[in-house]
Amino acid sequence: NVPSYGRWLDAHDQTPGYRYLRTLLQLLQWQKRRTGQQAERWVLKTPHHLGYADVLLDVFPGALIVQTHRDPLDSIPSLASMITALWVLVAEKVDPKEVARQWSAKMATALRRCLEVRDRHPDRFVDVWFLDAVQDPVGQARRIYEVAGLAFTPAVEQAMRAFMATNPREGRPPHQYSLEDFGLTADGIARDFEGYRTRFILNR
Repeated sequence: NVPSYGRWLDAHDQTPGYRYLRTLLQLLQWQKRRTGQQAERWVLKTPHHLGYADVLLDVFPGALIVQTHRDPLDSIPSLASMITALWVLVAEKVDPKEVARQWSAKMATALRRCLEVRDRHPDRFVDVWFLDAVQDPVGQARRIYEVAGLAFTPAVEQAMRAFMATNPREGRPPHQYSLEDFGLTADGIARDFEGYRTRFILNR
């Protein structure tokens, strides 16, 4: 928990970091080709990109951003629970309410930035809602492929269904948390994420 570092990082241009990421990916591609492996694209995932989508699109001009959506009333306490579990590994004392305060604010800022980028580059995003992905993951994957101009072949679908068969969501232990555990309130989250919820959650 080093909030001063977070503030310092947020005040700096992220472009050098993204350019370094591109260099690392190019190195990995080169290594794979040296061993005879050939792939067509990278699929990367991190919430960090939400706050820097403009930089990402500048450094990776061919990128398509798949933005997943879930009501912050559910996602923010879930995130706070996960971050708390991580902090416990490296700190003697962890205040779950401080975790939630910092990360709720961080995500609210990131989503506001992302909405601004979306307004300028609407064709670079494809949206997937959490419940849709849970109920029909293959259908959502097919839709992403269509937007990206990729062939959703029978072999691709078969591989996805095989993965799902060996990694069933139903067998996972429940992730239990509540707003109150982290000093959060529904009214507070609704206020902080009003623009995002209005655009992607409440009017859907």
